[in-house]
Amino acid sequence: MPLLTRFVMKHGASPQEAADAAQEAFVAAYAQWGSIRFPARWLRTVATRAYFRAKLREDLPGELPEGRNAAHLPTDIQLSEQEREVYAALAELPPRQRQVMAWVYDRYTGAEIAEELGITEEAVRQNLRRARVALKARLSERGVL
Repeated sequence: MPLLTRFVMKHGASPQEAADAAQEAFVAAYAQWGSIRFPARWLRTVATRAYFRAKLREDLPGELPEGRNAAHLPTDIQLSEQEREVYAALAELPPRQRQVMAWVYDRYTGAEIAEELGITEEAVRQNLRRARVALKARLSERGVL
């Protein structure tokens, strides 16, 4: 759960938003565990989609019903100051670069990332290259590097 939560945080989610998305992914996985071919990839994809769906709902006008009881969500995600800076820098990247970096940080290959995101391997490499340059610049400005 903490690894999946951190993965979603790399997409710009707060710890609470990431925990919500991770929990939703695990609930969905439980219902169909026997048919999931690559569980780690599947959970990452479902959790990320859950986070983005929640963000879309957040932007809709009007009142929404109360969410899950926060007391049952994991809140033990401890980040060092350096990790906080990295997550903040990741949040400033364009969405596609942020997605690619999140998958790269979790040690997926370019081919696997391309398949999951529905883009070419060249697009993965290009976004990765741009994201690394941007992250290096942002982290240098913050004195992290």
